[in-house]
Amino acid sequence: MDLDLHDTWVLTNYKSPSQQARLITERWFASQMYCPNCLNLHITPAETNAKVIDFLCKNCAHEFQLKSKKSKISGKITDGAYRPMIERIEANTAPDFFFMEYLPEEWMVKNLFLIPRFFMNKTIIEKRRPLSSTAERRGWIGCNILFSKVPEEGRIAVIKDETAIRKEDVQKKYRALAFLDSKNYAQRGWFADVLYFVRKLDSKSFSLSDMYGFADELEKLHPENKHIHEKIRQQLQILRDRRILHFDGNGRYSIVK
Repeated sequence: MDLDLHDTWVLTNYKSPSQQARLITERWFASQMYCPNCLNLHITPAETNAKVIDFLCKNCAHEFQLKSKKSKISGKITDGAYRPMIERIEANTAPDFFFMEYLPEEWMVKNLFLIPRFFMNKTIIEKRRPLSSTAERRGWIGCNILFSKVPEEGRIAVIKDETAIRKEDVQKKYRALAFLDSKNYAQRGWFADVLYFVRKLDSKSFSLSDMYGFADELEKLHPENKHIHEKIRQQLQILRDRRILHFDGNGRYSIVK
């Protein structure tokens, strides 16, 4: 994988830095990126003005969106319209999201992270304020993707610190939790949120009561559910069955990986 983004044609024909960055990163993605699900080497640009997606794999029908920035990938990342994103998540048709950090002076890819589509849930989508009445698209509502709220397992490095990760390793991590693909958005959301709080404990071993300490936050994220403690126990059992956690007995768990 060539990490060089320099594109003489774009730099010569476009003067706007933002337009240059968008075109250069998209052209690089189309020529260098592969499908993380099936490892197809030919990624196809989506039709112009397609909602939520930028690229697709014609081999396995996976869809992708690319977000690029020259600053560090962290916190929240600005995305497009709020409603189409939520509709995609609720319909289980969200794309895989790629987040690129590039070096603008060298025109090099520094980092590229992947959030699989089955980790895209409503609790990591933040609704932005409508555009003001004086704006050209007044009333339009966008969204932010809360990258920092995605658990470690849902942020797969494709390129890290200017080094490309073996595509077979990327595929292995992608498929490790692909069972979530068959779940509805509410089930996926619970799994991802409980896993996020497990990682937030920042400990190799923890107790069930430690996880109950996040009950109030989980209730805010999932107000439709009135059995928070039961859901926490259920998700810990799933994490155990998937060998992410080990049940040590007496209400204690340890992280396997």
